[in-house]
Amino acid sequence: MDRRVALPLVLLVSACIHVYQSIRPRPLDRHTPVVVTTPVKAHLVDGSTVVFLAGLTVDSAEVRGEGNRYSLTLRDSAAVSSIPLDSIVGMEAFEQSVNGASSFAVSVLATGGTALVVGALAVAIFGSCPTVYADSAGTALLQAEGFSYSIAPIFESRDVDRLRLVQAADGSVRLEIRNEALETHYVNQLELLEVVHGSMETALVDERNGLLVVADQHALTRATDRRGHDVTGAFAAEDGNVYRTAAHTMEQAQLSDLDDWIDLTAPAPPGADSVAIVLRLRNSLLNTTLLYDVMLGDPGARSLDWVGKDLKQVGPALAVAQWYQQRMGMNVAVNDGRQYRVVAHLRDTGPIAWKDVAIVVPVVTPGSVRVRLTFPMDNWRIDRIAVAHRFRRVSPTVIRLAEVREGETSNPTALASMHDADGRYLQTSPGQRFTAVFHPRSSAEPRTFFLAAQGYYTEWVRASWLRSPRADHGFVPSDSALARALDRWRMSQDSLEALFTATRIPTR
Repeated sequence: MDRRVALPLVLLVSACIHVYQSIRPRPLDRHTPVVVTTPVKAHLVDGSTVVFLAGLTVDSAEVRGEGNRYSLTLRDSAAVSSIPLDSIVGMEAFEQSVNGASSFAVSVLATGGTALVVGALAVAIFGSCPTVYADSAGTALLQAEGFSYSIAPIFESRDVDRLRLVQAADGSVRLEIRNEALETHYVNQLELLEVVHGSMETALVDERNGLLVVADQHALTRATDRRGHDVTGAFAAEDGNVYRTAAHTMEQAQLSDLDDWIDLTAPAPPGADSVAIVLRLRNSLLNTTLLYDVMLGDPGARSLDWVGKDLKQVGPALAVAQWYQQRMGMNVAVNDGRQYRVVAHLRDTGPIAWKDVAIVVPVVTPGSVRVRLTFPMDNWRIDRIAVAHRFRRVSPTVIRLAEVREGETSNPTALASMHDADGRYLQTSPGQRFTAVFHPRSSAEPRTFFLAAQGYYTEWVRASWLRSPRADHGFVPSDSALARALDRWRMSQDSLEALFTATRIPTR
């Protein structure tokens, strides 16, 4: 199945399929070997890589299989039959071809300093996608994170993110794309989108990656959380005073009640049939806990076959996508006088960069609109919410990728890999970065740029997960899985947030 059509098809499937399964992880015998049949790369602490094309066997002390060990420069190789588990930073399932004979990935960037950051790599949890930076007076400012949570080839997706940057002196737009996590990134395409608008207008992306220009923004009349507490002040300005689920609400979580919600009341202009809800938000690390601890960590080595084999099959991939679409993200519902009716769904955007979005909702009651935002408890950090009385949908000017640079050197092979959304990919490893260069036309009019990034990534299975699995099967999507992730996140969020920030992989 072509993964570029798989996920859109999944999202069209009815979200009314509810999965309730009770699956309790338990400590397993650490000495029980786990057989993995998918091709695997083992990344070692000295920077070398061992490739096991026919799979491997993992126990509490070592990894066994017919492998080839490649040096950090990939110039030298030697056959190996086993490696100590303590020598492994992480392992990943991989495809020998990205999508059959028609697709391929190239890794043409200079080798990153993997062996130089071994101590940090051993516990690194930072990540979930490529991070995008722009220069501001010599300081790299975070702009976006691309294709968050696209954790396997079949889930390849296209993200559109609003940029806040200043063009270079020569008129170009230069974006530094980094791999700062224990992941392998496969970048299919990068494009710059340009929207010209008035000086009193703001260009934003909607929940479906469409673009809108909004104006005449107004503060909320009132906002209350699920306990009925007034939280209007948290959304008044872009000031870092963010909304997060109350600790008391999280303490009351149970399998049948895992959601938080916010009820918004906002003014609507006379005669309007719709308005745009404007949000600035990002995910918490609940999603990271779900991915790392529950989906990949609990199964340990078994998660390699789950990613490398199970998610290549339509049935298992469809089940995960349906569950994730239904359970995660944010539902936006409008009160029609009798009940709240869902009118839009915002998918998860990632825990690293703030995202500015606008969601159009109908005005049912003249003069005001009542909206409910529903999401898994503590899944979001929300900095600002407003209502725009005027909006219009726009088609952007597409600016193609012009150059890819490593430092001062141009890389035409990397450029060709990301110029079109096709079967070619640029593969990046932890610690690598490159600069994407675009050349927009000169203009005196106000304009906003957006980055459209398409691709996917594979997470490295950490040595600690291999050593101490807690499940004897691959991940099964269920509300009990979310409940486990929420409980772990609730108990460790302060230390996890500090560790997440501290374990960003340095690039060079």
